[in-house]
Amino acid sequence: MTNRSGLREIGTHADLLKLTGGDPFVRWGIPDPLSGAALANDGAVAIERFGRRGRGMWVFPVASGGGMDDIRDLLEQLAAGPVRDLAITGISVPQGYQGLLDETFGSGPSGDWDWMWTAEAPPQVSLEDRLIQLDDTADAEELTALASTHSPTGEGDPGTGRTQLWLGLRNTRGELTAAGAMQLWESGAPHLAGIVTHADYRGQGLGRAVTAGLTRHAVAEYGVCTLGMYSDNAPARAVYTGLGYRTAYAWHSRSPRQLLAGRRRPAEN
Repeated sequence: MTNRSGLREIGTHADLLKLTGGDPFVRWGIPDPLSGAALANDGAVAIERFGRRGRGMWVFPVASGGGMDDIRDLLEQLAAGPVRDLAITGISVPQGYQGLLDETFGSGPSGDWDWMWTAEAPPQVSLEDRLIQLDDTADAEELTALASTHSPTGEGDPGTGRTQLWLGLRNTRGELTAAGAMQLWESGAPHLAGIVTHADYRGQGLGRAVTAGLTRHAVAEYGVCTLGMYSDNAPARAVYTGLGYRTAYAWHSRSPRQLLAGRRRPAEN
């Protein structure tokens, strides 16, 4: 089926997975059945997302080898109607295509981050045997204090019910020194969040132990584990790749509030 923007609509998750050649992000990051629109041209696809920050779209090439021209054409087609019609507030593209997003919608605040995954249990690591399970409600105040002081950008959201499992470590005085959460991504796949280590204990492998424990649990229960990280966080990348994670996409995401406001108007004749 083709919509009024000239894009064809992808009807099922299976069709989308085939179109993208079994892409791991589509397999574990996109809901099945599809929760929103999936639109494609000959070489690229746009997938509607309903996330915590609003209604967005993932835009990336398909398995047949789409490139710059296909992404540019797709963004222009989206700008001609679907972005407005669907009330899209944010768009993410692979980082190599961020200039095309600027060309179509104008520049504005944005962020670069990686979506990573593994389907294998990690190797056993030091301190993992000392992990304890924490309670989302009873330990919420302590978890919030740890994150707000030592990792303000963390997204564990203790006390909200979003987390399926909290694991952490305490020192000999019983103080919380590290913690992390396993939540469920929009697709239903487990996704790690809110991993934080007290500043006084960094460099001792606490975050690695928390990540390994959460990953081990997720893979055992769901067969996969996913996470997101800021692309410039080299220490975190070393931990995650050491535990077997691979990057499916390095995303460039435009700030939701700036997307439509920053869109360039056609030049007047």
